Amino acid sequence: MFGLKKKPKTLYEKIVDDPRADIGDDGSYEWAVLNKEITPTPVNTEALDVGIMEYFGREAFAMEHIDRYFEKHRALEAVGHFEQWLFALDQMDRPFLGLAILLMRDSEVIEAKKFGIYLTRYTDLSHKTQARVIVENLGRHDAFSYYALDALLKSEGGSYAFYELGSTLEGRGHDIYDHMARGLLEKGKK
Repeated sequence: MFGLKKKPKTLYEKIVDDPRADIGDDGSYEWAVLNKEITPTPVNTEALDVGIMEYFGREAFAMEHIDRYFEKHRALEAVGHFEQWLFALDQMDRPFLGLAILLMRDSEVIEAKKFGIYLTRYTDLSHKTQARVIVENLGRHDAFSYYALDALLKSEGGSYAFYELGSTLEGRGHDIYDHMARGLLEKGKK
C-alpha cells in the first residue's frame, strides 16, 4: 500500500529456512582438508586482526573490513596466523562471542560466517544458548557443518551436541560428521 518493499532474507535466514539451500558452497573444501587432499595455505591476517581490533574499539566500519577480508580468503587459511596473533598479543581475554554472533548472523560472506563459528571455540557454548542455536542452525548446511561440529566438540559436554547435530545431517555434512566421529573413536582406542 505504501510501496514498502519487503527486506530480502539474510543468508542466515535462508539457511534456517532451508538447510539444503544453494549458497554457492557445499563444504567440499573442508571435506578435502579433512581427507588430507588439500592443506590450507596460511595467509597473512593483519587486515583481519585490524578489523577485529576495530570491532572491539566499536568502529562502525569493522564488520565491512572483516567481510572484505573474507571475500578474498578462506577461514581455514586464516586460522593459523590469527591464532598466532591471538596468543602472541595476549588477546585471549577479549569477548569474542559477540563478534562471533555478529559474523554468524549478520555477515553475508560465507567465509566470514565460518570464521564466526570458529571463534565460538573460545567460549563454552553449553551455557550460551543464543550462540549455540546459531551454530547449530548454520551447521545444518554442508558449508558450515565442519565448523559447527568442531565448535560443539570444544564445549563442555560437547560430544552429545556433536552427535545431536551430526545425526541429523545429510550429504557432505553427514560425511564430515562421520569422518570426525571415526577420528574421535580412533583417539579413544589409543
